[in-house]
Amino acid sequence: MKKTIALTLAAAMTASVLTGCGSGTSSGSKSETAQNTQADSGTKAQEDAPATDGEESGGAPSGDPIRIGGIAPVTGDKAEMGESFWRSWQLAIDKVNAEGGIMGRPVELVLEDSKADPKEAVELTKKMGDNEDICAVLGPMASSEAIACAPVFEEYNMVELSPCASNNQYAPMSEYAFTLAGKMDAEMPYLVERGIHEYLDAKSIAVIWVNDDWGSSAYQSTEEGCSQYGIEITDNESFVSGEKDFTAILTKIRQTNPEYLLLITQAADGALILNQVKSMGWEIPIIGAGAMYSDQVILLAGDASENLVASAAFFLSEDDPVAWDYATKFSEGAGFYPTIHGPLSYDATLLLCAAIEKAGTTDRQAVRDALMETTDADVNGLLAGPYSFTEDGDIIRAYCLVKIQDGKWTRVSEYTKCSKFE
Repeated sequence: MKKTIALTLAAAMTASVLTGCGSGTSSGSKSETAQNTQADSGTKAQEDAPATDGEESGGAPSGDPIRIGGIAPVTGDKAEMGESFWRSWQLAIDKVNAEGGIMGRPVELVLEDSKADPKEAVELTKKMGDNEDICAVLGPMASSEAIACAPVFEEYNMVELSPCASNNQYAPMSEYAFTLAGKMDAEMPYLVERGIHEYLDAKSIAVIWVNDDWGSSAYQSTEEGCSQYGIEITDNESFVSGEKDFTAILTKIRQTNPEYLLLITQAADGALILNQVKSMGWEIPIIGAGAMYSDQVILLAGDASENLVASAAFFLSEDDPVAWDYATKFSEGAGFYPTIHGPLSYDATLLLCAAIEKAGTTDRQAVRDALMETTDADVNGLLAGPYSFTEDGDIIRAYCLVKIQDGKWTRVSEYTKCSKFE
């Protein structure tokens, strides 16, 4: 059975490469339908998501639905990334409903298309805030959107639970702003301490980072971590997402003779850099930020990705039935293998549903207060390592180290936290 699933996922991952190299509209008619979702209607996510086995049911939920908002890019050049969000949200909701819903009531996702535009996301936040049936919102996706929307969510006293917003400024902005990814000043110090310092024993690195809210925040935290452990940054170079030729940057960095190269990039950009490093004949070991933990890196970079080390908030393995069930259902529906955005979105949904159950009401303030007290121990079926919320809505989580060995990701450490959070 595992071999069959693995073959299915391999085919799905191949499809991911083909769609990922297109114009950014790979979600096609699915996305076009989803963007027309209204608060009082079903969503495309609900229609397309794989059905959950009936035998898992704890009794069919009934009564008025509990509605949770979802803001993600469903069209445009970020549509495939957005699909990771809404498919994972719906898979988690399917699981909750199969187990009896929340307070015996069914859960519904109200999906809106932000087009990856902060201004659009703000308008959608207002729309959801005005809809009293929506008790909390999953998303927005990116830090820039989440930051722009935070004051509006606070105005409506409504939870903004972004699966992936990790800019250091985001969570402290509002008592209603939450993130599941964790701020970069937690993840990057982990990677520096547990990965670069302890696991690799590196004395010097050079850094290439994407010049956006996430990348700049991640690089700042990397600098602080390297300073603490006496790791020299021989050079750092930024780029704008979408750059195709890194030859000049790599040539400049190579002249500084770093021991390792750290990539603070998304998977597709990182794969390009890996290929160009190999083309230069530069045999330097490479480290990746958490966003590099993706099978897309292996498919796009091939042998050039071998021995890449990265941090990870989760590890999808055949040896973990819960994680593998999620990965299989996701890939069957989406046609591509989940990246970090999917599992964090899945976990965010389960966590939010657990908080609503804990609150015993859909009152927005009560849901927010209950979420503050909800930890991984309160939720069944999470994919990532253990975590808990801080007073400002940030999340302190455990991470692990992963490495590409023989063309596949392998976990090379247990889940641990950066020492400053232990």
